[in-house]
Amino acid sequence: MLIKALHQYDQDVETIFGLCHNPDFMMEKYLGVGARNIEVLECAGSEGRYHIKVKREVPAEVPALLKKFLNPWNTLVQSEQWEGPAGGPYHCKIRVEISGVPVSIEGEMELRNQSNSCISNVQLEVKCGIPLIGSKLADFVGSDAERAIQIEYEFIRNHLAKA
Repeated sequence: MLIKALHQYDQDVETIFGLCHNPDFMMEKYLGVGARNIEVLECAGSEGRYHIKVKREVPAEVPALLKKFLNPWNTLVQSEQWEGPAGGPYHCKIRVEISGVPVSIEGEMELRNQSNSCISNVQLEVKCGIPLIGSKLADFVGSDAERAIQIEYEFIRNHLAKA
């Protein structure tokens, strides 16, 4: 399943990129969108190059057909490799691993200035190699990821509106 999300923020690219590698904000964001047991395992870098790894538990309303593969709470580790010059654009390679779930989630994100705003362009691919049921599992995980991307976008916008 291919996921695409294009979002616009009223702030510039440096403001949005700053949130992407701020461990305190990551904790606040993931708590705010319903995750638990959040650990920032890695957040290192400088001058537009950052390596980020966050582990967290996320809820899922799992259909009966997929309960063999997924739980009501699933542990995932999200790894991000960011790079870009000051002022952007910034490019990120994303990889998400869900503990005990036979799917792969990989993709890219780009942050770029557009006029007086920032555009976030996310593309993820969710795959599962299990015959027959694999496409259902990938579709479910992909739909859940798509929903999570939208919820995180709304959280970030609300956070920035309060600042």
